[in-house]
Amino acid sequence: MFKKYFNSLIINWKKNLYLLSLCAFLVALPTSIALISITAVALLIVWFLTGDYKIKWNRLIHNKNAFLLMSIPIIYLIGLFFTHNFSLGIQEFNKSFYWFIFAFVLGSSSPISYKNTCRLLGIYIVTVTVAAGVALTKLLFIDTIFFTDFREVTWIDHIPFSFQIAFVIWLIIYFIFYGNFTWVKKSLLFLLILFLITTLFSLKSFNGYLYFGVMSFTALLLLIWKAKNKILKFSLLACAILISVLPVCYLYHCVQKFYDTTEYKITEIDQFTAKGNRYQHNFKNKTKENGHYMGLFLCEEELAPLWNAHSIKPYDSKTLHGFPFNCVIIRYMTSKGLTKDAAGFAQLSQKDIENIENEIPNYIYAENKQSIYPRIYETIWEIDQYRIDRDPNGKSLAQRIEQAFLAIKIINKHFWVGIGLGNNVQAYEEIILESGSKLTSQQTGSSHNQYLNYIIRFGILGALYILGVLIWVLFHGRKTNPLLFIPFFVSMLVVNLGEANWETFIGLNYFAFFICFLMWIAPNHFLKN
Repeated sequence: MFKKYFNSLIINWKKNLYLLSLCAFLVALPTSIALISITAVALLIVWFLTGDYKIKWNRLIHNKNAFLLMSIPIIYLIGLFFTHNFSLGIQEFNKSFYWFIFAFVLGSSSPISYKNTCRLLGIYIVTVTVAAGVALTKLLFIDTIFFTDFREVTWIDHIPFSFQIAFVIWLIIYFIFYGNFTWVKKSLLFLLILFLITTLFSLKSFNGYLYFGVMSFTALLLLIWKAKNKILKFSLLACAILISVLPVCYLYHCVQKFYDTTEYKITEIDQFTAKGNRYQHNFKNKTKENGHYMGLFLCEEELAPLWNAHSIKPYDSKTLHGFPFNCVIIRYMTSKGLTKDAAGFAQLSQKDIENIENEIPNYIYAENKQSIYPRIYETIWEIDQYRIDRDPNGKSLAQRIEQAFLAIKIINKHFWVGIGLGNNVQAYEEIILESGSKLTSQQTGSSHNQYLNYIIRFGILGALYILGVLIWVLFHGRKTNPLLFIPFFVSMLVVNLGEANWETFIGLNYFAFFICFLMWIAPNHFLKN
């Protein structure tokens, strides 16, 4: 039996080596940047090792989509001629080469069987699940001293990993709908979906939420279109409406809750602490925490000595990011609705003091780790603060808004052909000086909007070419596996409004590989619906 199996491996070594290289890449995708690079190049090497060049070339020349995707690096090569920073320009060009690798290798290789396609996707699902399990374990059970940020619990960047979780969820749903599984196995797969959804929301990536929402909404619309049963069609429509309406309603509730503040009049507010010391009331400071103004009820004469007596971190020290540490103390106490004096300090627990020492500015961040509300609250706070002081630094969404405004100004100056590769940082620094923006130079180089970044680099002409290629591929590639291909593609198009995913190494490899995989690997075998 073993000899027969071994002989089969030898006889079919070309196919098996190709399958092994695909498997290695799928395992690398959610686990390691280094392995992604190695296994992607390995796919190209295997292509040359396995020969059959005439057959592969014949397949490739009849594949218009492959040639179009392979042409994208040409736009980057043209942009390289305009670079003022050749090393950075080469780095950007090298990333674009992965468009070529996947289109060339997968577009010219023979389709694989339905069984092998399922095996590969099954291995990918297992790998993502294991990576998600490790991340969730860190979030739930590992001391926050070692993992202080939800962004640090994943093996790769948490944003592209959240995209992969969302895609795997839809893959599992696809298998439940169209696979030959018993009810017991379908129930287990449903539990796996619940686990992955829990992990996805624990990663607290708004881009991940948007990606998952758009993918789910698009998939539901396709299922509604295909459904013939009226009850099923109505049920799916209800789910699509809920997916659209519930997040908007919850976000509106969070905004309303944030701005539900306690107002005071200057003539009626308490002027003295319980010990008789005068409060410092700053009515001009509109910064708020959980409905309480930070500038009110402050008496540093009482607060500073008490803090220094109970903490090893001095009241007048700096945070890890260089901000005054006493601001963290004041924000935290404000978030609990406490006066910033001796009476308020007395109500802090030892855990509260430890949270402040760990530079947690609001108690809800420590007490609601798995809830989505603190992440939404943080974003609303950042936007509110940005509205007050116009300083985007240290505020994720505010930085993106500021960078987008600056990007538009750069585009106005280089509309047709752009600034070329490697020149982003210099262009942003120049426009920051011209516009008087408060954005620091360390935060420049990308607008976090893929389409603005394309126009900046390549002008409207280059950007339209790349986007035209991708839209062409969407309309012509959708016919192979529409229930997988269209949700995957459309969700990335939407989420690129808030993230330059095709300029991040993982995001580009993830997207470029799977559109090629879904179009060409096994389109005739995998589509059973």
